[in-house]
Amino acid sequence: MEFDFDRLLRRHLNEAELEKYNHMKQKQADNDESLKKSLKGHISALNDGIVAIIITIMLLEIPFPEEPSQYPGFLWSIVIFLISFFIVADFWYENKRSFETAREIDHPVLILNFMFLASLALIPVMTKWILNRADGFAVMNYGIIYLSTLILQNLLTFAIVRKRFASHGGLFLKMTLSRIGIILIINIALIILGRHYPQHIIILYSVLPVLDFLQPRG
Repeated sequence: MEFDFDRLLRRHLNEAELEKYNHMKQKQADNDESLKKSLKGHISALNDGIVAIIITIMLLEIPFPEEPSQYPGFLWSIVIFLISFFIVADFWYENKRSFETAREIDHPVLILNFMFLASLALIPVMTKWILNRADGFAVMNYGIIYLSTLILQNLLTFAIVRKRFASHGGLFLKMTLSRIGIILIINIALIILGRHYPQHIIILYSVLPVLDFLQPRG
């Protein structure tokens, strides 16, 4: 049972105090509405900055070859970086497209966006892991983080569009759940295969995001 502090407070206010209190509540509500509209630009700028930092961190993780025999490993590190780069770029682009449909940012969108960013920020850690040891366990964990980021991105998109297109909420929910179902099937298969065939699955992780990034949006 939720305790109603607002109702309790109103009982102890006289008429003049109650009028002032209602005025304060209305001003706070107006401020909250204004914040929801201004948050869109601030959140978008924050996302851009975090993505730029993520890409920079991944780039700095590439080890320089100290002798010619290490050059193949250096080239492989660049390949891993490019895979992660296109994955992050694809997530950034989808995030931008989603926020372009938003008129205001409410609390669920704010929470999901930070959860999405937290998952996305783990990609440099997974990239470093693969750079240092590209075994099945590393590739499998890379896939888990990639999957969690994909799911959070789709939930974030639904949270953004659910109010603007409220009359089509059922359709958007069905589309979102169908897409998440397909994502789960494909990526769970990749995670399982990545445990046994890491080199091949790394290539798939490079091809899928690049194809998704290059395909036209409509």
